[in-house]
Amino acid sequence: MAFDSPADSAAATGATVAAGVAPRRTQAERRAEMVRRLLDAATAALIEVGYNRTTVQEICTRAGVSQGALFRHFSTRIALMIELAEDIGSGLRALYRRDFEQHPARREDELRLALELLRSNVASPLHQAWFELLMAARTDPALHAALLPIWQRRSAEDQALAAMLLPAAARELPDFAVIVDTIVTLFHGEGVDRFLRDDPTAEQRRMDWLLQQLRPLLSAAPI
Repeated sequence: MAFDSPADSAAATGATVAAGVAPRRTQAERRAEMVRRLLDAATAALIEVGYNRTTVQEICTRAGVSQGALFRHFSTRIALMIELAEDIGSGLRALYRRDFEQHPARREDELRLALELLRSNVASPLHQAWFELLMAARTDPALHAALLPIWQRRSAEDQALAAMLLPAAARELPDFAVIVDTIVTLFHGEGVDRFLRDDPTAEQRRMDWLLQQLRPLLSAAPI
């Protein structure tokens, strides 16, 4: 069927939707949906059964697709994991930014909020999937080589986000980048320790200590 104008095509699409028949998806839309299903299945598997058991078969079973479907989009399991690492990193950063910008207590104590949200972000299941990839990279040379540039880019993007959300601190503290890196590293270590050790009292002491160290730096920094 030919349409005389874009309006005719749009009208026909509208009629199809009104009749209860979904418009035909493009190849790009179908591919995006399949990739999303595979990434979500792989993320869930990493969280629930760990890296070694997140096999191609495990991912395909969870996604409800064949192995052939997976390999049409990813040449190897490692290729899927690399795409997954990118996806996890962008997802974690987007969640942190959203939670910080929309939090009702933001204007009351931005520094405390930034630290508490970072801690909760690191403790999230999505971040546990990232930890699984990092741990596996220790003994998997191919994964290590692929993840290293992603980690380096993610670190730079985290610094940029911290400077955007805390512009006064970034402007006033000459060691801002080192402070951000130290805090992120501290909470990463805490997040790994939490797999075995759940000690809210110790975590509160760390938070109190951090705030005690950082507040005088902010108040003493030149404006």
